[in-house]
Amino acid sequence: MRKFYLLLFLFILNLSLYSQTGFVKLDTNAILIGQQTKLSIEFEQIKQPFTFPLINSSVLNGLEIISSTNIDTTINEDGLLNLRQDHLVTAWDSGAYLIPALAINDLVKTEALLLNVLTVEIDQKSDIKDIKIPLKPEFDLLDLLPWVIGLILILIFYFLYKKFANSEKEELPKIKITKTIPAHITALENLVKTEKKELWQKNKVKEYHSEVSEILRKYIEARFNCSALEATTQEILEEVKNRISNENYIVLSNILSIADLAKFAKSKPNDNENVESMASAKKFVNQTKLEEENE
Repeated sequence: MRKFYLLLFLFILNLSLYSQTGFVKLDTNAILIGQQTKLSIEFEQIKQPFTFPLINSSVLNGLEIISSTNIDTTINEDGLLNLRQDHLVTAWDSGAYLIPALAINDLVKTEALLLNVLTVEIDQKSDIKDIKIPLKPEFDLLDLLPWVIGLILILIFYFLYKKFANSEKEELPKIKITKTIPAHITALENLVKTEKKELWQKNKVKEYHSEVSEILRKYIEARFNCSALEATTQEILEEVKNRISNENYIVLSNILSIADLAKFAKSKPNDNENVESMASAKKFVNQTKLEEENE
């Protein structure tokens, strides 16, 4: 009888030990370079003591962590813990990235997982076109006409002023001074207008990211006094690299890269990426505006 109770106790203990589980999952197992995906780490029916695995770039071996949530902890009726943490990750080189097995205690660990990062395919058979030389405009005497008229008007005004200088002064019309709107105010107002259009909610994802990208390019052109509207994403990043913080550089790179993929690679960002692009654009503008523009 003692053997029976001992075996029953070991059986129940074994069930209790193996009820603890852990797993990781990705929103998608394949992304393009610069795209983002959510990595979720979950453990269920966990007993004390335990140590939740610390996730950083070295653990993920090449993947970059954009953001992380706090550890979400719930307690069930048996006093066991359910734990979860989400990480937003991306990569800047193509290849297969290993997410290793993660242990929360000596008994429970997750399985390893692979994330495939793909590059944008380039048509190697397409012809390389020469760069066109800028055309020199032909000189026309009519181009000088506005300047000649202007000079004549200035001379007439000068002689009239000299003639009537000692006469009764007439009240000059008041000149309306237009206040220049700071670049960051214009950018934030335009971002809000785009947000209210609800483009991506109407399945107009390409138009949505194009507008966000154009608004940021106009802001960068005004803020940093550089040509951004006609520049490539890489040229813009090189221009502002040493003029903004590393954090803002990464934020800008993510926004413009997602926009480029949506416009040229026919990639369709998910809902989280759509929302994150707008929030990141507002954050970038607010954190890079001129000191004298701060309210």
